[in-house]
Amino acid sequence: MTTFPPDIFERWRTLVLSARSERFRAERDLTFWQGKAAEYDQSQPALPNTLDWLHGQLKGSRSLLEVGAGTGRLLLSLAAAVPHVTALDYSPDMLAQLRAKNPPEHVQTVCCALEHALKHAPPHDTVLAAWSLAYQPDLHAALHTLHALSRRDLYLLEDDGVGSPHVQLRRALAGTPKPARASLLREAVQALGWTFAAHTITEERELSFASTTELLAYCRLPLPEQEVLAHLQPHLTRAGNGWGYRWTFDVHVIQVRQQGKA
Repeated sequence: MTTFPPDIFERWRTLVLSARSERFRAERDLTFWQGKAAEYDQSQPALPNTLDWLHGQLKGSRSLLEVGAGTGRLLLSLAAAVPHVTALDYSPDMLAQLRAKNPPEHVQTVCCALEHALKHAPPHDTVLAAWSLAYQPDLHAALHTLHALSRRDLYLLEDDGVGSPHVQLRRALAGTPKPARASLLREAVQALGWTFAAHTITEERELSFASTTELLAYCRLPLPEQEVLAHLQPHLTRAGNGWGYRWTFDVHVIQVRQQGKA
């Protein structure tokens, strides 16, 4: 049996507390979401393959709780597959965006922090937490809360910080290591002794830019124009005077099945 150092949760805590944004402080994170809520959906990639896979996994589930549901960009696409759906988030601004989309009547919203979720939401058959743990310093407590909320399956969605080609290059130039949160989550779940399966789903993102200037402004790389274009060349196609920019990325899913539950 593979074992991991007992400091896995301390390693996660160190990663979270090293964030220069200090979004592990609730007031900082709430302010961040207040500023991002209105444009959040437009800034995020579509996840059609991930949503298709989750739709298949929801077969037979009577209830779905998404922790960190935000604007509902995932949850609302899954809502038709489940009779009872709860969107939980502690940002009122993000939940306001969800409610503005006029969700179906069987979707309810709950505004509270993860540590209070057990007081404000009953257990559900399926619990989804997509990129919701990144600024939770106490991973041990967060995972146990999510596990307690799940009657059948818990799905943790994360990435390993590989990101887009320009983000990879920016990290390399700055000497900043990728966060590798998905790998740390796998280690943490295994250290807890939970039965789980790990899945990798590949998605694609494509952006269009009307000019080279627009592309460079988006990438924000501290390099001359020609060097940026040379680095990104495998992912670029000419579109008139502008560019198409396409890359693939992996979504890592950790599926925890409650023992003894069908």
